[in-house]
Amino acid sequence: MLLLQVLIVTSTWSYGYSQITLIQTPLSVTRAVTKTARMVCKITGVDFNSAYIHWYRQRPGAAPERILYIQSRSATMDAGFDSKRFEAEKIVSISTCNLKVHQLTREDAAIYYCAIWDRTYGIKYFGSGTKLVVSNIQAKFDSTKIQVLPPSAEQDGKVSYMCLIEDFYPDVIKVTWEDDKKNEEKNAVHEEIWAHDANQQYSISSWLTIDKNSNKNYGCKYQHEAREGFLPIESPDTFSNTSEVPQTTGGCIKNAENGTMLSTDITDHFMHRTAFLIYIVLLLKSTMYYVIVLFFIYRMQSPIKRRGKKP
Repeated sequence: MLLLQVLIVTSTWSYGYSQITLIQTPLSVTRAVTKTARMVCKITGVDFNSAYIHWYRQRPGAAPERILYIQSRSATMDAGFDSKRFEAEKIVSISTCNLKVHQLTREDAAIYYCAIWDRTYGIKYFGSGTKLVVSNIQAKFDSTKIQVLPPSAEQDGKVSYMCLIEDFYPDVIKVTWEDDKKNEEKNAVHEEIWAHDANQQYSISSWLTIDKNSNKNYGCKYQHEAREGFLPIESPDTFSNTSEVPQTTGGCIKNAENGTMLSTDITDHFMHRTAFLIYIVLLLKSTMYYVIVLFFIYRMQSPIKRRGKKP
């Protein structure tokens, strides 16, 4: 697993005057049982016409296993995989290789990787992967449940913004912060995705801390199977002149109707998480005290037993 992660990181590599890149889309594919799933891998920096393209499947908790490889029109299957269910296609004109999985079953749920073998350096490069979700629940992304909250109070000349995205499915999403020149900001903090109570909906928040007087226009960019978009940060003056969370205009995504309800939801989430952590700490402390008491009881009884054995 670690080796695969290392190879994925090196999926973009200098090669002479070009770069080998493997870009997989979409991030996830959600399909019902018996349906067909399609994944795309675009490869640049190689002679695509003669290149061997490999496809791997990695189930949860298992090692990656190769499904097939293809060079020309027909694919060569690995043992255990049915050519009627797994179909690969190379489209040379756009340097793209597609993988289709037909007649889906629950066992097909996994992450699928495309890969290419660089014979010059003896290295195999992997794409970032596409997660296949086999479920009767359709992928969803509620465009009214994303917003950038007003900035935090200034600290040392800096302010923080939070991008909150709620009620999406499945739990595969990419959130980044970009400026108006499409440069990605690297110092953003992304919280783990959390699930709502057994309703198959997920939420995520991401924080960006910047100089208060920064002249860059940042925004929250999100990529999900059901929707992609970009939500710009409103200026601090705009936030300060309204008691409600501002709404975007010009066909952009609408925000919640009032900030109070949203603030309550966020507070509840963090309160639940804090309470859970406090409970774990108290449980660990109780266990530690119990072990210490048992240890002293054992030490106290040991001399009594030794004295009882003497004539």
